[in-house]
Amino acid sequence: MRTYFELILRRPQFRHLWTAQVISLMGDWFNTIASVIIVTRYTDSGLAVGTLFVARALPPFILGPIAGVVADRFDRKWIMVISNALRIFIVLGFLLVDRPERVWLIYVLSVTQFAVSAFFEPAQGAILPALVERDELITANSLASATWSAMLAVGAAIGGVVAGLFGAETALVIDAGTFLLASLVLMQINAETAPRREADAEVNGWRDFLDGLRYVLQRPTIGRATLVKGITQIGTADLIIALYAAQI
Repeated sequence: MRTYFELILRRPQFRHLWTAQVISLMGDWFNTIASVIIVTRYTDSGLAVGTLFVARALPPFILGPIAGVVADRFDRKWIMVISNALRIFIVLGFLLVDRPERVWLIYVLSVTQFAVSAFFEPAQGAILPALVERDELITANSLASATWSAMLAVGAAIGGVVAGLFGAETALVIDAGTFLLASLVLMQINAETAPRREADAEVNGWRDFLDGLRYVLQRPTIGRATLVKGITQIGTADLIIALYAAQI
């Protein structure tokens, strides 16, 4: 734990990124619980809730490889800032779902929100080497993972309490506010966050993607590691946590 605190204090640029991550992850759980509450409010179908989670999970699955290529071609800081800025308006759109006839809108907005989110995550990972020294990368990545796990518990708890006391709409407004605040924090990053390319380098994103896929297929150990995140989403506890917060 001391190593993490020392890294945060020693690297102000990384501190901005980490702070934005904490804020954003907190808002994610406000959004998850509020979305489930709204769906269960206007429908009585378990399929409706399941469809919501499909709408949230499918865009990153489809767009993830493309988003990685984008993070290799454009300024990572501004990819994250723009992604957060877009999600402010998308999340506020959830407030339009105020009767059963508009439930379909929450699925469209969820797909849109997580399509945008798919570009945020690769940019966040790719920007790390520009914010810390090479020998600090493992510590920085470990802290990012530990933060996600911590906010899973803290964010879900606080999001559930807020939604229960003040309503799903309030939770959504707070979620939009977290995206705004995270964007402002990210804009404080003052480092070289654009990928370095040779002047005559050929820009071919699909070739990069295929090269990466070939690299993984040739290295089974790395290939298995890349599947961990996807496999853990089968029977994910996220759905149970959200349903518990919404119904109990």
